[in-house]
Amino acid sequence: CKEFLRPFKKSLRKLDLPKDLPKDKKLKYTKKNLTLLGDHINMFLQHYCKSWELKHWKKMLWRFVSLFSELDAKHLHKLYKYSKSNQMAKFLVRSINQ
Repeated sequence: CKEFLRPFKKSLRKLDLPKDLPKDKKLKYTKKNLTLLGDHINMFLQHYCKSWELKHWKKMLWRFVSLFSELDAKHLHKLYKYSKSNQMAKFLVRSINQ
């Protein structure tokens, strides 16, 4: 996981934003970085994993991403799905509640 996501080290670090940063900027950075990371994870799953490995690798990669955030892996993955499907209302509600 670490080697696969190494090119995205900056995006991983930006998931842990300072507490004093305004909420709108936090949401903007979170959405941008989750989209980059999630797209990279999906590309890996599509190109390098067999169908029976998908669930395991998706779980492991999102768990690794969660090490750089206050949020858990499931929550980050849901936020990513909401941002990709343009369900910004759900993205905002989930982000603000955490």
